[in-house]
Amino acid sequence: MSDNLLLTLFSDYITFEERLSSKTKDAYVHEASLFFSYLDSRKIKVEDASFSDIEDFIVLRRKNYSLDERTVSKILSALRLLFKFLVKEKIRSDNPVVLMDHPRSEVSLPRTLSEEEVNEILLYFRDESDDLMIRDYAMFELIYSSGMRISELVSLDLSSFDRKESSIRVIGKRNKERIVFIGERARDAVSFYIDNIRPHLLSARREEALFIGRRGERLTRQAVHKRFHECTRNLSLDATVHTLRHSFASHMINNGADIRSVQEMLGHSDIKTTQIYTHLDTAGLKESYDVFSENLLEDDD
Repeated sequence: MSDNLLLTLFSDYITFEERLSSKTKDAYVHEASLFFSYLDSRKIKVEDASFSDIEDFIVLRRKNYSLDERTVSKILSALRLLFKFLVKEKIRSDNPVVLMDHPRSEVSLPRTLSEEEVNEILLYFRDESDDLMIRDYAMFELIYSSGMRISELVSLDLSSFDRKESSIRVIGKRNKERIVFIGERARDAVSFYIDNIRPHLLSARREEALFIGRRGERLTRQAVHKRFHECTRNLSLDATVHTLRHSFASHMINNGADIRSVQEMLGHSDIKTTQIYTHLDTAGLKESYDVFSENLLEDDD
């Protein structure tokens, strides 16, 4: 179905089913049109657009036009309704925009967690009496160790994991394949899950997916987001699964990794996308310097 036809049907849906005003309809259709153009420029089909694709679109709009929080919220409302419409038309099976609760207050600097906060999250899942918690620990340890996207995580097959080499074969955006080496903790967590938990979750049917649900089927992005949200809500932390990816990149840069290596691990085609994490590092250094300067002034007093 062409974008123009989708926009026409979306316009009718807003008018006759959602019963919104003509002004709102025009605004929402306009935002949908801009989103379709953005996806088309990157050769992404709307049925394949991920959470991060939507987030990147919002960031680009906000950066290019210096949009305020209110305008960003309106864009999110338009996209949320667009994806609701796409689900109704059976073009999509999910609405990833519902996972975007708030527009990001910092356009150029993504939200990251401290190393202590990441450890707090990972420790939350270290419940060896619960098979699903052990599975979740393996998933989130793997994301933090590799920087992979949630869409890449749920697409992993059992054959993607090379235990001997401590690596994961990841299929990224536009089917680009990359090999990502992971840390010892992630390797051991995934190995334990494969050996001791996954066999219990498997149903009678054959399933190639690495991470599966209680009924033996491949996990969805929504299921992974839900498990992570339960954790962060209980810990009173403001974070999504994608925040782990941002945190991985930031912590790698902070600990001396070169930007080209981080670019390869994240699967960024343009190094400019990765350079954002060097700005995060600079922001941290500035904050530390400010504290240091204040201490010097106090000593002088």
